[in-house]
Amino acid sequence: MRVLPFLFLFVIFSAQAQPVQRPQLSVTKLNEQVYIHTTYGIYGKTPFPANGLIIKTKDGVVLIDTGWDTDTNTDNTRQLLQWVSKNLHQPVRLCIITHAHEDKVGGINELHKAGIRVISTPLTAQKSIKLGFESPEGILPNDTTFTVGQEPIQCYFPGEGHTSDNIVVWLPNQKILYGGCLIKSVAAFGMGNLADANLNTWAGSIRNVMKNFGNARIVVPGHQDWSDTKSLDHTLKLLEKHTAGQK
Repeated sequence: MRVLPFLFLFVIFSAQAQPVQRPQLSVTKLNEQVYIHTTYGIYGKTPFPANGLIIKTKDGVVLIDTGWDTDTNTDNTRQLLQWVSKNLHQPVRLCIITHAHEDKVGGINELHKAGIRVISTPLTAQKSIKLGFESPEGILPNDTTFTVGQEPIQCYFPGEGHTSDNIVVWLPNQKILYGGCLIKSVAAFGMGNLADANLNTWAGSIRNVMKNFGNARIVVPGHQDWSDTKSLDHTLKLLEKHTAGQK
C-alpha cells in the first residue's frame, strides 16, 4: 500500500523533469516574394514564437534574422535553411540581423557553416560577441538602402527601444515593414523582455517608424501575430500603460 504514493510522486517528478519541447519551424507566405519564418524558444518556461523574414529575389534569398537558437543548439536555423532549399530552390545569399538577442542572432554559426554572409550594424556585432555568439559583419549604417536581385531593402535605426541596437527593415516594393522586437504584436498584453530596453526613448522611436513607413501594408513584429499598422499604435499604448503602472 505504501508503494502507490511513491509511484505518484515519481510520475509527477518525471513529468516536471522533462524538457519543454519547442514546436517546429513554420513558414507563412505573405506574397510571391516574402515569407515569415517563425521559430520557437522558451520564454517563461513555455514555448514562445519569434518571427523573421524570408525574401525571395532574382539573385537568391535574403533572410532577416536567424531562427531562435542558442550557441549550442541551432536546430531552428538548420530547419530554416532546409526549408528554403526544399521549397524555394535558391541559395541564401545574405542574412540581416536586427539586434543582438538570441531570438535574432542565435543561429549565426549555422549560417556561417553554410557559407552565408551575415551583416548587422557595428553595435549589434559588438553586442553579439559579448553575448557569446559569432559576430556578424558590422557594416550597416544607421540608415541605408541596398538592392539584392532587384529587390530594394532599407535598414533603418529609428532610435533605442527594445534594445540600444534595434533596427527595422523596410521593403518598399512590397510595402512590408519588419519591425522586429521594437514593435509589439496586437496579440501582446505586455512589454515582454525589458532587460536591455530604453523606455525613455522607445515611444519616440516608434513615432520615427510611423513617420517614415506609415504607408506599410503589413507590419511584422518580432514575436506573435502580425497585422497592418495597428501594431504600431498598440506598441505606444502598451508603453503608456507600462509607464503609468510604474508611477
